[in-house]
Amino acid sequence: SLENLLYVLRKHHVKATFFVLTSNVLRNPNLLRALAMDGHDIASHTNFHKPLVIRDAVTHKQRASETYDEFYNDMKVSYQKLEEVVGDVTDNGKPVLQKYFRPPTLAISKMGFKALFANGFTFVVAGSTSTDDFNAPNLYSMIERIRDGLYKHDKVINGAVFVMHMSDTAKYTALALDTVFTLNEQK
Repeated sequence: SLENLLYVLRKHHVKATFFVLTSNVLRNPNLLRALAMDGHDIASHTNFHKPLVIRDAVTHKQRASETYDEFYNDMKVSYQKLEEVVGDVTDNGKPVLQKYFRPPTLAISKMGFKALFANGFTFVVAGSTSTDDFNAPNLYSMIERIRDGLYKHDKVINGAVFVMHMSDTAKYTALALDTVFTLNEQK
């Protein structure tokens, strides 16, 4: 699925930021390098994808799922792995490895922010639209999900940030993006 996505992004001259889970990245570093060599930004999505905040079953309030040290170390290890694989890659003189972070489940605690910033991260990205592409039942629904997050009254929403997933279950993502990019270019 990643090769298909890279093809679509190249075809339409689109750059993306890939927030990477790093627990397995050292098993296939060439995949991450391929993303970086195409000029896409690389950033962290944690090492183990453990939610940073969970809802307490009794109080229904959100609370941190890890201690400060656990989260700090996870972020440190995550960035070190990314740095090991793509820390040397630049695009037009600009490093592709960024100190950006996207939290699992899009939730983060105040303590999480402190640990991130203590690790040197500069941005926490939540996204304006999550396409839930991992559970799209068909191509048409995936196209609609993208269009719903990209347009308001048939005009492009400037600054829209999409949360998408590259996994085997996100099988319509590349083709849906190709369709939407093509239609947008025709406008």
